[in-house]
Amino acid sequence: MNCVKIGNKIVGDGYPCFISLEPGATHTGLESARMLAKAAADAGADAVKFQTIDTDELMSFEKIMIDYETAEEKKSESVYTALKRRELSFDEWRALKSYCDELGILFISTPSGPKTVDLLAEMNVAAIKVAKSDVNNRYLIRLIAEKGLPVIMDAREKFEDVEVGIIICEQAGIKDIVIMHCPSGYPAEYAGIHLKAIPHIKNIFGYPVAYSDHSVGEHMNYAALGIGANFIEKTITLDKTTDAVEHYMSLEPQELGQFIDTVRKIEEAFGNPRIIFNSRVNALHRRSIMTSRKIKKGETITVESLSFKRPGTHISVDRYENIVGRKAALDLEEGVFLKECDFE
Repeated sequence: MNCVKIGNKIVGDGYPCFISLEPGATHTGLESARMLAKAAADAGADAVKFQTIDTDELMSFEKIMIDYETAEEKKSESVYTALKRRELSFDEWRALKSYCDELGILFISTPSGPKTVDLLAEMNVAAIKVAKSDVNNRYLIRLIAEKGLPVIMDAREKFEDVEVGIIICEQAGIKDIVIMHCPSGYPAEYAGIHLKAIPHIKNIFGYPVAYSDHSVGEHMNYAALGIGANFIEKTITLDKTTDAVEHYMSLEPQELGQFIDTVRKIEEAFGNPRIIFNSRVNALHRRSIMTSRKIKKGETITVESLSFKRPGTHISVDRYENIVGRKAALDLEEGVFLKECDFE
């Protein structure tokens, strides 16, 4: 599998999981975006991910609704209204990117069209994400690829479109590509998460695979990590009780440190798969071979004349078959550990 570079981080097998926290759908302006970026940086995230939206560049006049859940009920909202709420001016985006640079956290974003692609390239963001709705938008993918920045490709479209999108990026010379497994739903239902797709996507495309979590809580991220995700994206909010899409399934600032710490502890626990070739049992807890009765010189040693007791710091029990049937080299007392010179 290819490893890729995003900012100063390497993403891929054998490297720490890249953690990107997303306030892209939950901020309500520059100030809340700054607060959430700082919370992500303070928690130790690698990146913060936004959606650089120009709603009128993305949406037509037709009214499209989005369904979502809060803690109390299921609701729906106009997509146009939801997108307008997260719009910033280009100058505000530049100010937010500069603030993230000061915090030392990488800035990733999803563009809504050519104008915002140009803006992200101008700001030299760490990576540009192709949204699920644009995986078949070959025109936009070509514009993104031409910028020469790392690309994150949402894999919710059918295989053929994802494959074409990757080929477009590769033909433009892009080598730093991450494929994102992103279950749908706000929040996603567990039966629709399909974690087993993660290693499958990795095997098909040969690039690192990200998991974008749309479930409530953090547990699916840990499961994704365990099945091979190289990159995790989790939405964050200042208040998960906010009555709007994506807040209910997000983490709040006070939860972020524990979330990232748990990811790192799980990674540490992965350890070395070759540990099975080494003994992990302390010699004191093994058994050694000793006499169970007196054995005279020249007498044939039988299994009945032996016992096997701790500690395992003498002749190991696993050698008993090599000793049974041999002659005692000298008189042996009962209850003594055998030595190499005790038998012929």
